[in-house]
Amino acid sequence: MNITFRAISTYFPGERIASAELDKRCGLKEGYIEKNTGVKFRHHAHKTDTVAKTAAQALNKALQTAGLKPSDIDLLLFTGASFDRPIPHNACLIKAQITDDSNPFPCFDIDSTCLSFVNGLDVAHLYIQSGRYNRIALVSAEIPSDCLNIKDPGTYGLFGDAAVAVIIEKGNGYTPLPGMFLTYPSGAELAGIKYGGVEDRALHKDTSDPDFFFKMEGRPMIQLSKKHLNNYIERLEAQSHMPLQKMDYIFPHQSSKYGNMYFMEQYALQEKQVINTLEEYGNCISASIPLGLERILNNKNIDLQHKNMLLIGTAAGFSLGGMVLKF
Repeated sequence: MNITFRAISTYFPGERIASAELDKRCGLKEGYIEKNTGVKFRHHAHKTDTVAKTAAQALNKALQTAGLKPSDIDLLLFTGASFDRPIPHNACLIKAQITDDSNPFPCFDIDSTCLSFVNGLDVAHLYIQSGRYNRIALVSAEIPSDCLNIKDPGTYGLFGDAAVAVIIEKGNGYTPLPGMFLTYPSGAELAGIKYGGVEDRALHKDTSDPDFFFKMEGRPMIQLSKKHLNNYIERLEAQSHMPLQKMDYIFPHQSSKYGNMYFMEQYALQEKQVINTLEEYGNCISASIPLGLERILNNKNIDLQHKNMLLIGTAAGFSLGGMVLKF
């Protein structure tokens, strides 16, 4: 069954901040953060911004672009890792920003951190192909800036805030191949935020405690990725009957400067094939892959006919995932 992108829109909360500004905040020599992270600019949300408000901004733009109303949606999926509250789930808070009880379409969250959008798109494809829903909105909205430790410039300078909304439906667009997702639990403790859940709500801890902030063991994450990536790529190429080098566009998760360079060099990929957004926006968690997708889908100078696209990335946990879209 063919599926089409009816609309894809972005929204960036707060201010666009240069790495030189973060160097000052961290007391570092100018140029340090850009050199080590590969990020020149990123957005940091204002204190009044929320995940729901940011997501709703992107979704309203997508609805306007598509010429649709909220009542035209059959299902809303929030596909991201950031959240405003543990309860209720993000999707219902986002829905409350765009409509009321007169439109009781269902909504729920899909959170697999950086792979949330790709997992969500895979689920949306299955719903449409089954005939259960005809039009689905997906929103990835991330505000990691509120969870970053200024004393850890490696992460403080890497991440950025962003939202991307996508509306897909039956139509003459692309044929999706089944997504391929593999999880290696040996990496479950390599990235995350310790406090805030059932395991430790940290009610009596100082809020400056580092465990309130995101931490990532970068080197072990890279080693684990290298260990399993070749096998994953071989399986993905066998499923799609196409080597990476033949893909017209590849949208990798923007995990890091080193990760982007390694991926391109390891598989002899050309710059025009690989859509990188790290320099301009930073690592925007689940929004990174659809940010690259928006760059191509909204470019009127690109003919998508007969193009093959690969969405691919890693996620905390540790997971590898991706899917191929055949236009």
